[in-house]
Amino acid sequence: MPLMPKFSTLIRFLKPKNQILVSMGLLLLVLTGTQIYGRTVAQAASPTPPATAPSQNTDATNFTLTKTLTEHAGGVGTVAISPDGKILVSGSSDKSIKIWDLETGELRRTLTGHTNPVLAVAISPDGKTLVSGSSDKTLKIWNLETGRLRRTLSGHSGGIYSVAISPDGRTLVSGSGDGRIKIWNLSTGGLQRTLSPRSGMILSVAISPDGKSLASGNQDLSVKIWNLSTGRLVRSLKGHTFYAVWSVAFSPDGKMLVSGSHDKTIKIWNLDNGEVIRTLQDESPVFTVAINPDGKTIASGDESSNIKRWDMNTGQLLQTLSGHSDQVRSLAFSRDGKIIVSAGSGSRDETIRIWRSQ
Repeated sequence: MPLMPKFSTLIRFLKPKNQILVSMGLLLLVLTGTQIYGRTVAQAASPTPPATAPSQNTDATNFTLTKTLTEHAGGVGTVAISPDGKILVSGSSDKSIKIWDLETGELRRTLTGHTNPVLAVAISPDGKTLVSGSSDKTLKIWNLETGRLRRTLSGHSGGIYSVAISPDGRTLVSGSGDGRIKIWNLSTGGLQRTLSPRSGMILSVAISPDGKSLASGNQDLSVKIWNLSTGRLVRSLKGHTFYAVWSVAFSPDGKMLVSGSHDKTIKIWNLDNGEVIRTLQDESPVFTVAINPDGKTIASGDESSNIKRWDMNTGQLLQTLSGHSDQVRSLAFSRDGKIIVSAGSGSRDETIRIWRSQ
């Protein structure tokens, strides 16, 4: 979000108490108002993108809203779907994690233990383990089937905004407001490596489908690609122009990366040469991106409460899903690509919405 004096964090949940103060010499920009979880912060004015004629939707698939889940008592900043498509997990500024039956929308269990908002969740490839990250600076590892807490990992000195688990289920990666990425052994909880890219806060991390590469979306506008096993920086991708990169996602074949930024754009990168393949223009800051497992479409969530579906190959806007009443902070596709789950966050929206293809 726009830079403010003693701006607490870029966290997905801003709670008046328990904020994480980050002193980074940030300058106040002059602005238009932006709300984060019910609080207004500043946003540097940027040119309105030129009007374009509506494009013909060549995608035969459309998604419609089928359920709205309302059990959280605070903004929902993170969602994940189990590999078998049966379980939905959500994390909220109410400090809780909720586990839902994705088909029925029934709440199965509520997990408590974090002392500040839950900012990130991830499910292991075998569907047995849940990892959560919080602004309380800890990671918690849970048994997803029973809800039992296995262990708590400490080491970050800032809120944990993003977590990712490798395809083989052995490695956990966390990105934090302390500007560091930590790589852990998921089974033992042992810290294997700490990366300090000097890129400001680490807002998003993702692991490639082959488990060899790690991507981070950073406050300094860069997207960095790392060798996961060695921690070596492979490439720094630059092209976003305002404030921060909020979200990154690998394509299913691992050849491309998608990033969403506060500059109101989505960029599709060629990972072989680090070049931008195309830039998609949104009308407001983009907080989250997800790629359909078939590799054909991108879903994005933005500050204006919309979810947009884009053609991965052409950049064409295929569909806009409306229903949230505040910013959309997290999206997840089911493995078959037939369900999108979205998280609404802010004082006006504390809901999870389930959309299905028709």
